[in-house]
Amino acid sequence: MKTKHIFLLALASVVFASCENYFDEKYLGNSDYKPSDVRTSMTYTLTSDDVVAIGKQCTHKGNDTVPSVYEQKALSLCTPDDSSAYTNWLQISKLKSFTEEASADIYVPMFMAQKFPYLDAGTICNVTYPLYEGKSARVEPFRFTTPYTLTEDDYRTIWNGRGASYISSETEAALPAFLAKTFPLAADGKIIVLTYNYRSAEPDSIIPFLPYDCSVAQLLEAKETEEHRLTGTVGTVKSTIYGRFYLVDGQDSIYVYGLSDEEGNRVWKDKGIQKGDLITVKGYYSDESSEPQFINAVYVSHTPANAGVPRRMSQQASVQDGPKTVIYQLKDGAWSIFQNDQLTAALALQPALYEQMGSDVIADAQKTIGDWLRRTFLYPHDKEIYLVAYNTASGYTADEWTYNGTDFVMNTGFVDDVMSFVYNGSWIANISTYYTTPFVGDGPADFTMQTVALDGLNYIWRYQAAYGMTASAYVSGTNHPVEGWLVSPKIRLKKSTAPELTFYHAVRYGNPVSNLEWLKVKVTNNYTGDVTTTEWKHLEFTDSIPDGSNWVFRNAGRFDLSEYNGESIVIGFEYNTTIGEVPSAPTWEIQDLLVAEKEEVDAFIKAGNEKRGITQ
Repeated sequence: MKTKHIFLLALASVVFASCENYFDEKYLGNSDYKPSDVRTSMTYTLTSDDVVAIGKQCTHKGNDTVPSVYEQKALSLCTPDDSSAYTNWLQISKLKSFTEEASADIYVPMFMAQKFPYLDAGTICNVTYPLYEGKSARVEPFRFTTPYTLTEDDYRTIWNGRGASYISSETEAALPAFLAKTFPLAADGKIIVLTYNYRSAEPDSIIPFLPYDCSVAQLLEAKETEEHRLTGTVGTVKSTIYGRFYLVDGQDSIYVYGLSDEEGNRVWKDKGIQKGDLITVKGYYSDESSEPQFINAVYVSHTPANAGVPRRMSQQASVQDGPKTVIYQLKDGAWSIFQNDQLTAALALQPALYEQMGSDVIADAQKTIGDWLRRTFLYPHDKEIYLVAYNTASGYTADEWTYNGTDFVMNTGFVDDVMSFVYNGSWIANISTYYTTPFVGDGPADFTMQTVALDGLNYIWRYQAAYGMTASAYVSGTNHPVEGWLVSPKIRLKKSTAPELTFYHAVRYGNPVSNLEWLKVKVTNNYTGDVTTTEWKHLEFTDSIPDGSNWVFRNAGRFDLSEYNGESIVIGFEYNTTIGEVPSAPTWEIQDLLVAEKEEVDAFIKAGNEKRGITQ
């Protein structure tokens, strides 16, 4: 069995690329000598405070308040007819993030100049920063959601005056026509989150349905002596044998005296009723004791506290009686239940869940709904997407959660992006270079290593300052069947046109045929965080790889990434000697990696070959 070990590498420490000896020069009498501070693979991650500072509108000089350098930059980009550059810049402070319109390449150079004023020309820094890409287009219609709860008049309208205060399973078919009549001016795409009392059974003929459906609050207000159907949450339990408990509805509660089935048999244990369950019972109101009671209670149905819509079921699939909320959308002039083929499930949080939480709104959706999804969908599949509509203090909205193979993750619209910046007298964004690292002398940057099969070894990939990132399965005269990966950070190709990957590598030992099977370069646009659950595309070597006869570093060729234009990718280097026999395990060394536009790759390979004395 393969065991998985994930080794996360710390960001590489910053080192000087220059070789001169400051003290030798100084004491030889060259008093004008200054050491150069050129950092060839520097990394920096913008903090939340950094981003807020970039979005700050003004600075203070003495008693004067003046626009910050960032505000001045935003203003300089405006024209008399277009001030969008300034309003876009204001979003940085609001979101604590950059956007496509207020992008990092515009404002980060000024931050770098203030943060690192003493660096010398030639310095390259990969900056990680927050970027707001926006939420999924599937949730956009929910920005204008209207919640609506059926009234008693609505029920009478739907039932043509028959008097039932609920919607039955068959009557739900009449709801689209009701919505069309109620919202005649709705625009196409409009979302209605509809809540109503639901019952699976139909009323008898045209006789008004009895008992009357109500909540605890309605019962206490009406105090009618006729039979009622009462829905609420199981509160304090007096006796699980005789089914004596408090039924809670918001701040209201009533003591339920006994609970049985239609034949008079006690049902508490048989039905598995527990505190917190949403339960519907029928019986009679009584005020003959010291507190209001619901007597001769008969069990109708209940929903366990952790219940929800089963995986891959539609919103209409639940047959639990009680309050129900369903999402409707107007499409092509007709109302129908909201659905999208790209979603595993689209559903609204049900009234029972709000009751359990004791609140009408969701304050922390990321935690509350995330926990609910984990309890509800016990066997999700990797990459499944769940849309959930819910009520907040500012109204109804919706968000999506994706199952990443391990957990449900809320799609907030925020991502971590990386951009390369170069200093040559002033900082500029290298927008045609998407990622670069030499490895040699500068550490593993923000690459990670994951081991899938060790076969008794301590590691497969490691960093060596003189050689870069190295992998081997040969130890103490033994060739081991192993699998280990070197994985890049996310590389963003949002503005790319003809991006390519290239790097230099050396391969020693092994054999040319097996090495092509064992040493692979792969790419994905949907990295799960685990190489074994990610769908990878194999990038074939465009040139023959080194034959294993020497330690000479050669360019690995060019790997076309243009099919990923507009996306974010992750590069994976797979060292896998578990395929076939291992007569001689190779050592693989990688350095000088670049993801950039074709012209940048041309210059990079030319300079790299000249540095190594390669004439081809």
